[in-house]
Formats: sequence, C-alpha cells, structure tokens
Amino acid sequence: MDAVHHRSGHRATMREAPLSSAATTAYFGVSIGEGDADAVTFSAEDAARPFLTEDESMWTFFAPELRRRLAEIEAPATTADRGRAALHECLPAGGSSINAVAAQLITSPRTLQRQLQVEGTSYQAVLTGTREKLARRYLADKSLTVAQIAYLLAYDDTNSFYRAFRSWTGATPESVRAGV
Repeated sequence: MDAVHHRSGHRATMREAPLSSAATTAYFGVSIGEGDADAVTFSAEDAARPFLTEDESMWTFFAPELRRRLAEIEAPATTADRGRAALHECLPAGGSSINAVAAQLITSPRTLQRQLQVEGTSYQAVLTGTREKLARRYLADKSLTVAQIAYLLAYDDTNSFYRAFRSWTGATPESVRAGV
C-alpha cells in the first residue's frame, strides 16, 4: 500500500484510492492515499471541535432512548429482554416470527422457546408485549399514520393491527392517540 497522505494528523485512506484530484483534495483537505481500510482520520484539534450540524433538539429527542438501550446492555439480560431487543430490530424489517428472532439471537427457535418457558413466559407473550409497547410509543409520534405503525410492527395489514390494538387496550389507535 502507498504511504498515507496526511496533514498534521488528518488523513484519508481507501483500499482502492481514486486518482488524486483537486476536488477530492479540497473536500477532504488532503489527498486520498491507499490504505488497509476506507478511513478518515481527524487531527486531535479537529476532533475537539463541535459538529457543524450539532442539533440539541435532536439530541434531546434521541438521548433517552440511547440511555435506555445502554441500560439494557449493561443489565444482565434475560432471554425475554434479549427477545424484545431483537424484535426492535426485526419488526420494522417485517420479521415477527420466532425464526427471525432466534436467528437474530443466534439460537434455534426451540431453544428460544425453552429458555422463555424457564423464565415463565412465551414467545407470543414477548411479541405481543413488545408490539403493544411500541404501538403506544409510535402513537405518541403524530407524524406516523396508523398504517405506518402497523407496518413498523410487522402486521400484514392495518385491520390486523386494529384488532390487536383493540384487544390490548379496548380502544382504537386513534382514540388512544387523541387521549380519549
């Protein structure tokens, strides 16, 4: 690999670096050299500067969820906790089956069922509880339609979501959203 081009701790490398051009040099502040990985390294001075796109309101929005997820990681996780975390990943991609969650947890569906049974729960209970909790959270976000929420929760159609939501709450998603 070629020597890495740098300016006072700042460098850019690519496994297959493009031919040097004024545009890429102007953009990165250095010419791109070949290296073992695609990477941009900032000087210590640059790394200490605030991001130009720093947005306190976005941080305020995301920070509680990030703290919650960090707490989940740090706490000893039960199989149900790990299943719920996997569902947070699988549901928006359309995966609500035990097979999808077991694959995410790198275990077999049978082992997952057995471990949940030892904890006094079932896969269906974890799935239902996770969907209900997420549905309530999503309904608080007025920018999401009920159809979008149904999709994010991996329901085949909006009517299936309505029926499930009514069984959990005795109310419609719209009435819960409206605070009725």
